[in-house]
Amino acid sequence: MTGEDQDGPPDGDRVARASRELVAVARRMRRDSRPILIVVPVYNDWAAFRELARTTDEVCARAGVSAEMLVVDDGSWQDPSSVLDELAAGGLTIGIGVARLATNVGHQRAIATGLVLAHERAREFTAVLVMDGDGEDRPEHIPELLRESAAYPEAIVCARRGKRFEGVRFALGYGLFKAVFTLCTGRRIDFGHYCVIPPALLGRLVHSPSLWSHFAATVLRSGVPLRRIHVDRGRRYAGRSTMNLTSLIRHGLNAIAVFEDVWLIRMLVGLGLFSGLVVSALVGVGVVKLGTDLAIPGWTTSAAGLLLVILLQAALLAVMSVTAHLSRRSLPEFIPALDAKRFIVRSEQASETGGPAWKAAS
Repeated sequence: MTGEDQDGPPDGDRVARASRELVAVARRMRRDSRPILIVVPVYNDWAAFRELARTTDEVCARAGVSAEMLVVDDGSWQDPSSVLDELAAGGLTIGIGVARLATNVGHQRAIATGLVLAHERAREFTAVLVMDGDGEDRPEHIPELLRESAAYPEAIVCARRGKRFEGVRFALGYGLFKAVFTLCTGRRIDFGHYCVIPPALLGRLVHSPSLWSHFAATVLRSGVPLRRIHVDRGRRYAGRSTMNLTSLIRHGLNAIAVFEDVWLIRMLVGLGLFSGLVVSALVGVGVVKLGTDLAIPGWTTSAAGLLLVILLQAALLAVMSVTAHLSRRSLPEFIPALDAKRFIVRSEQASETGGPAWKAAS
């Protein structure tokens, strides 16, 4: 890579500094010769992935750290063969395995599928790292994540975002999502996909049905220890983000759905408090009618009727919500560890280095 970021040091200096940090991590982990595994979901963003793979390989090669990269091709309609062949012929030190999905299942589900495959080979890796393939998750931050993971091996280490480069509209929408999420669940979600997962914790995640809907919310709900480190988000290597308002709303709703029972209880409590206010208002209407001369003809009937309708609607909303929740709990759930591999139609190695090919479901 060449050139400079507008808001940071030259790329070469940043990679060199990251490599020195990774050397220190590698020395602490030198007794364990197993590689790390990097799970990267990609949907048509192959130009950006080319740069991501090269930069990640440069960081790992300088530090002498062994790594494998599992690319989950999320049903791309663009042919990645030329990019993968170019990387395979480029003398990379990291092995790149590819799992191709039959259709575009979405970013969160592609991550879930990758983690299922990682879980099957969990004993072969010292750590499993999840990152996006567009460059916004900077490979130069890998040393920081691994260093924190080595210090807290029982925890999932997540990248807490600092500076971002999205537009104002996206930033406002994302801020609103985090506020609504906190209001509905009582929890704070301040991290995304960029994280390091100890292999021993993969089983807990891939057997959770909610992983198929939202990765970060599932990590938050899992109850495992979390460590957050502050890193700035990078700029995309190429192309434009496909995230729009509709995608952001869907993403937010999926996150809240992971805490459906918590949200339901908080809603019922809210409806109970609201109903209490409505009943108090009804009592107030009765006091005004019977205890004062302030009521005008017909006012009491109209006010009491309106309040009764509001009270009935609140009760109906509560009953419908509880009924829908109980009905869903009786349905069979999608367990990624058992069902995700059905979406894999082909797997292959893009280079001769690295471990065995990632197998498709039989």
